[in-house]
Amino acid sequence: MRTRGIAFVTCGLLASLAARPAAAEDTSSFEALAASAQPLGRADLAGLVWALTASCTDGDDLAQRQCVAARDARAAAVRAATFVVDGDAAAFSIGAWKADTRSLPLALRGCVACAQPLAGLYVVSSKAAPTFRGEVAEAALVHETARSFKDEEAARRWSARAAHLRTQFVVRVAAAAGGLWERDGKRGLAVEILGFRVHDPCDGDVVSASPPSARGPADARTCGAGGGEPRPTEPRPRTEPAPAGPTLPAQLDARAIKLAMQPVVQAARACFDTYGVAGNARLAFSVAGDGSILTYEQTGDFVDTPTGTCIDKAARATTFPKTRKDRFGFTFPLSLQ
Repeated sequence: MRTRGIAFVTCGLLASLAARPAAAEDTSSFEALAASAQPLGRADLAGLVWALTASCTDGDDLAQRQCVAARDARAAAVRAATFVVDGDAAAFSIGAWKADTRSLPLALRGCVACAQPLAGLYVVSSKAAPTFRGEVAEAALVHETARSFKDEEAARRWSARAAHLRTQFVVRVAAAAGGLWERDGKRGLAVEILGFRVHDPCDGDVVSASPPSARGPADARTCGAGGGEPRPTEPRPRTEPAPAGPTLPAQLDARAIKLAMQPVVQAARACFDTYGVAGNARLAFSVAGDGSILTYEQTGDFVDTPTGTCIDKAARATTFPKTRKDRFGFTFPLSLQ
């Protein structure tokens, strides 16, 4: 009964694949890359594993031959497709506060199923062989970065929300050995990671993504009581006369942001003049109402390069005009050539 059940899940997956013609991969954004891939839930992953590993030794000769034919056809379709899958709890981790850089180190590992195997297989990135701590796999690092905060308390509040963060991968089954591996007495499936996104479903805030991503899908119900840092709300109408002086904007418009970012643009051009490396970057900011930077991250071509470090230095030194909002975020593109 168990084999037939898994085969049924796989049939549903393959029927969906057959109904969806293959499309060229668009890597201009995570959303575009994911749009050309097949969403794959945990139950479908178990079916995918069956398609790649079924022994087809049950039943009589006819049943076995039918099983082999179905398995091989499904396996071929699976290996030709790309999928959007969720990473498990071991995929994303936050390091200890670094006072010298006022930041938290962030690490993303290629864990689709590291903590608990699916149908007997660990599912991990093909970038490198996994290691094991007991029964938990430690997959290869996919991405490392850091997130800046104004102080340690702000970092602590943000870290408290880490349990809500959602990791998504766009993957395909690795070509080598059909994606299957065995190590330290454990078996697994290797997948090539084509893209990733880590975002907070409470408000859609993107923590890290490659290719770059706009805000992720948000569901306020994800932020229950005690969910970490409170979300900003619009100020309540004043019931007393406003003090004399200019009225602060609710948040900065595109023109104000562009004006505030001019020193960063000029510094980026100087970085280009120094290192001579062309490329594109996206600078993601979260800004407090007093104009200070709460979080900042750079993605794109210059990450972990001298040009990127040069841009980061200017970006982190930026201040913005005050607003009435407790917090707002934006992404600023840079193109150097």
